[in-house]
Amino acid sequence: MKKLLLVLLLMPFFALAQESYDLIDFSDEFSGKIIVDDNQENSDLETNCTLNIYQKKNGKLVFSKPAFYSEYDFEDSKVKSNIQQIPYGEQSILIYEDFNFDGKEDIALRTGNYSCYGGPSFEIYLADKNGFTYNESFTELGSNYCGMFTVDDEKKQLQTMTKSGCCWHQFSTYVVENNQAVPIEIIEESYSGIFADYSVQKRVNGKMVTSGYQKFAEGNETEFTMVFENGKKMHLMGIYGDEHLGYIFTNADDVVELFIDADFTYIKVNETLTFKNKNTTYIVSEKEIIVKDGGKNYILNKIKETTGSFKKIKWNSFSNVSFK
Repeated sequence: MKKLLLVLLLMPFFALAQESYDLIDFSDEFSGKIIVDDNQENSDLETNCTLNIYQKKNGKLVFSKPAFYSEYDFEDSKVKSNIQQIPYGEQSILIYEDFNFDGKEDIALRTGNYSCYGGPSFEIYLADKNGFTYNESFTELGSNYCGMFTVDDEKKQLQTMTKSGCCWHQFSTYVVENNQAVPIEIIEESYSGIFADYSVQKRVNGKMVTSGYQKFAEGNETEFTMVFENGKKMHLMGIYGDEHLGYIFTNADDVVELFIDADFTYIKVNETLTFKNKNTTYIVSEKEIIVKDGGKNYILNKIKETTGSFKKIKWNSFSNVSFK
């Protein structure tokens, strides 16, 4: 009897210590609210509330899990949902969307800040005949990259992004097979000096096949640039702290086709730069590039535009340039 009386006396205290907030409508079928009490906010866990989802037609509780909310989740004393500003913007406590492309909306539940750089992390629950079931494969995508993954309904694909500092990024694309997220392409880019290095893994016949390439990074300052009508480019620029001269030839997508850091010769009388790459000789002027290979000459002179001038280049400032 004394125990029962004690429970009755304490009930108002717990009621006062607990608060609930409705979610702004996110579904025609369901409603939701978060429940916050002192015990959750003061615990060692990152989750600080409970998110409940109810059937609108009968008020039945169909989903209840620990979750994480922050101040920006609130709007007019209600909790926002379906906010997803990728990659670093606001991402709400609940994202209600079809993740596995079966025509049923699923649940992404924010449970803390465990993704890259302390960003939002999500657990994923897929809709099924029994309600919503936790899915480890999708949860990995929602918690181990930079925030929530994105959904491409047209292509039926999922994308993630992650990074480390300024100079390494990874972009991954997945398809869904038997409610598992399966990678079909993973692109890693890293920056080193004047180039961006790319490693590309693509799924071919069930296996990931790796290839790589380099791109001429944006923002490089060149001494001279020649742009051809087909979009290819030739760049002359200082490298290694401007101590060496470098020759970079790229295709229309800025993918590096040839990079030469060798011994160059500048011929003053006709203002040309010459160098060798194995058995091939290159003669570069402001108007054309002559390539001598196997007894044949190839002239690249269909130029769209140029930037810079041979006359203004300080050739003697480069340790790998000699003169004739």
